[in-house]
Amino acid sequence: MTTRTTAVFVDAIESGRARLLLGETAFELPVALLPDGVREGCWVELAATIVPAPSDPDQRRRRMGGDDPGGPIRL
Repeated sequence: MTTRTTAVFVDAIESGRARLLLGETAFELPVALLPDGVREGCWVELAATIVPAPSDPDQRRRRMGGDDPGGPIRL
């Protein structure tokens, strides 16, 4: 499998989202996908690899939502 690795600049972090710059292109990702300790002004190396799909994504969704009673979330 081929992996593509690219360095991106962390321009801003706000409300759990990171705005990243790849040259002139800006895009956002959840901060949870980035390494611990990431902060504005850092350079981060991102890597992506194509992987096979899970055997049955619908089955996984059903299993994850099986104990969800629905309705509003109660804190």
